[in-house]
Amino acid sequence: MTTTNLPFVQEEMIRYGMSICLALGLTGNICNCIIFTRPLYRRSPSSVYHLSLSICALLHLIWSISPQLHTLYYPDLQNQSVFYCKTRLFGTHVLGLYFRYILVCACVDRFFATRADVGRRSLSSVKMAIVLIVITCIVCSLAAIHMPILMYIRNNICGMFDLYKFIFAFYEILTITILPPALMIIFSALTIRSLHQRHAIQIHAKIRDRHLLRMVIAEVVVNIVTSVPFSVNLIYGVATYYVVNKSTRRLQIESFMNFFTTFVIYMLVVSPFYLFIFVSKPYRKEFINIITKGPNKCMQRRNRIMQTNTQNHAPAINGSVV
Repeated sequence: MTTTNLPFVQEEMIRYGMSICLALGLTGNICNCIIFTRPLYRRSPSSVYHLSLSICALLHLIWSISPQLHTLYYPDLQNQSVFYCKTRLFGTHVLGLYFRYILVCACVDRFFATRADVGRRSLSSVKMAIVLIVITCIVCSLAAIHMPILMYIRNNICGMFDLYKFIFAFYEILTITILPPALMIIFSALTIRSLHQRHAIQIHAKIRDRHLLRMVIAEVVVNIVTSVPFSVNLIYGVATYYVVNKSTRRLQIESFMNFFTTFVIYMLVVSPFYLFIFVSKPYRKEFINIITKGPNKCMQRRNRIMQTNTQNHAPAINGSVV
């Protein structure tokens, strides 16, 4: 039987591509966490969503990519431990759901924030953002609870088998490739329409709100673009589920496409910081301020602490009683 070099390509993509994604993702999301806790953004509900997204992205990158790098040099633990098999795939999936549906909540928040009606606009608040994030995390966790129950190890392979694998594909098509993009598109379109209406009646939105909207829409676009190949691969998997006697070459191609479409999905949690730098001028200025003024502030704080310590110790040196 003819084979391909795709397994080797996949291994090299894990070794170098995943390593780069992990480094860029950790750096970018840590920067996001720092910026969204700054005074300029701290009181905005949209910043609460972005901060939550950055934390989810950090956890997702560490939880999902680190084990893949580990398997390059050591045996894959998820094929040896049933508990690890269930928890790792469940955690990866749930963190991905958190990210997508918190982004949906951010789109809803931008819609309410741009409404002329005071009552609806009041729904855009930090308190409401925290409540929605907690509810989203609980609902997503419950929605995926079937994974640790029905997954197991067969022939030293951790995964889904038989009918559950077929049903799970439909579940992913619904929860990942249809619902989140559809809701994001709907509320983003309504938000843009609301902004135009406010402009028409001379009620101008804050410049910061417009830039926060740009940041949300940029994430929505990346989510849709990265979901397309993943969706196509899922549909192909469902369509060919009952095909038997696949050649080794075809199995290798299908395995690589599963890996590659998942690899593309990681761009969703790697790219936000770099998108924000590109699309938002206030965000870019805030980042530059941190880079340029941060070290000076640290030095000034250190000097003040040293001066205070010197003053506190001065009486003891002179033999005075405090």
